[in-house]
This record gives sequence, C-alpha cells and structure tokens, in this order.
Amino acid sequence: MDTTLLRAFVETADAGSLSRAARHLALSQPSLTGQIQRLETHMGVPLFDRHGRGVTLTDAGQALYPRARRILDEVRRTEDAIRREGAEGAGTLSVGAIPTVAPYVLPAAVQRLRARHTGMRVELREDYSAVLAKLLLDGALDVVIAALPYPFEHLDSERLGTDALVVAVPASHAAARAGRMTLAQLRDAPAVTLDPAHCLGEQVAGFCSSRQVSPSVVCRSAQLATVLELVGAGVGISIVPAMAAVRHNTPQCAYVPLAEHALQREIVAVWRRGAVQSTQARAFVECVREVVRVG
Repeated sequence: MDTTLLRAFVETADAGSLSRAARHLALSQPSLTGQIQRLETHMGVPLFDRHGRGVTLTDAGQALYPRARRILDEVRRTEDAIRREGAEGAGTLSVGAIPTVAPYVLPAAVQRLRARHTGMRVELREDYSAVLAKLLLDGALDVVIAALPYPFEHLDSERLGTDALVVAVPASHAAARAGRMTLAQLRDAPAVTLDPAHCLGEQVAGFCSSRQVSPSVVCRSAQLATVLELVGAGVGISIVPAMAAVRHNTPQCAYVPLAEHALQREIVAVWRRGAVQSTQARAFVECVREVVRVG
C-alpha cells in the first residue's frame, strides 16, 4: 500500500477538509483529491463523505484510520532506526528500567556500552512496569529492562538471565544463624514490603498467598533501599532480589534462602512487537545481559 496515499488520507481525516489538508501537505487541492480517489479505487470503497463544510469519514474510512496511523508510525520508526544504525553508534538511545533492576544493572551496563560506542547517548527512564510498557507501546522508549512474571501484553520479551529472591532478615534473627528461613518463620515475622505497584511486590504477595502465608505487614515502601534499611534496623523481614542484597551488604542485614522454595525472577528486555531493533539497542541489551550474568 502506498504510504503517500495513506498520509494524504490521514491528513485529510484530521483536517476535515481537502483544502486545509492540501495546505498542510503543500499540495494543490486537485492533486490531493486525486490521491484520495486513487486510494478509494484501490480499497474499492469510498472513504469520505463530501459535503459543503468539508469531508467526514465513512464507516470504511473510520475502520481504515487507526490502521493507517499504525502503518505510518511504524514506517517512521523504521526510518528512524535505519538512520540511527547508519550513524555507526552515534545518536540517542531511550531506555526504560524498573526500580528493582535499574540501580543494580544499568550503571555497569551503560559503562560497558560507552566503552564500546563512544558516540552514543543513553536516556534513562526509571518507573513501574505498567508505565514503561505504555511508553514503549507509544514509541517513547526503544527498549525496557524489566522482570517477569509481569504480563507485558502486546509486547515481546527477551530473556537476559535470572535473579534469585532471598529473605532479608536482621543480623540477629534466628534465620541468619541457621542460614535459611522456613515458611513457619515467614508466617510469624513482621514484614517490610514493597508497594504492590512494583511487579516484585506483586510477585512476592502472590507467592505468599499461594502458600497460605499472611505475614503481618508493618511497613510498605516505594523504595527497595528503604525496605533494606528498615530490615537492618530490626523493623521486620522482606523478600528481596539477590542483586540488591549484593549491593546492600551491611553488617545489620543477612540474606538467606527460603527453605525448600527456590524463588527467582526472570530479567528481560522488552520490545515493541514487530519493531526493528536498532544496532544500538541490541548492543545495550547485550551489555545488560553480561551484567546480569556476572551478578
């Protein structure tokens, strides 16, 4: 399908007038009219109703409009990706990452990327999975680094590695001395948790519910660092990512596995379905994969 004709169709639909659309496209009105007629001939149905005040979409035109928008958006993104690839590593890469991954993975990944692609600029957005998924679908981000089992609908995910989940306890806790935490201890201990808006908080809540564990939550936080500080202060216990435990290795906290339950999450790169993956985005994802594996 000719994208020139689709642009003429979308511009006319947005303007509601052939004359206004022709001015926006820097065309004569007869030329634009001819393009619309060629598209209608190709589709085999009229796309506009003409009237004295301008034009309105027919039922067929209304059905075509969102599809035409998507096609033109994808063409634009593809053109942008090809231009970025032609710049030999130069340009800007827009990356999103969830808060329970970003501080433990992105600094090292960006450092590796800059060493290999000195001309590349990386823009980072840290936010919840739901927000990042929408930004990715809207084309505002090139790739998102996140964790499953969050359901990224209408997007593709690529596995980069796994991250174990461990139980953070005060150093004086019996589980720290035993080197493991039992479900019974988990049931009885006060808990410090992440807000359910975090996919990790939702995952941990789902695990506890499936094991009939209802911990007494004494604090919910939006920040994983706050959770770990509160655990170290003896406020409660928490299930946290191993990558966070490695970075927050203080004498006040101990990190132990949950006995008989191998908890983990999958770290993934998330892409727009069917979108062209630029050389720069692929290079960044490979750097993240290396960091996750080393960690």
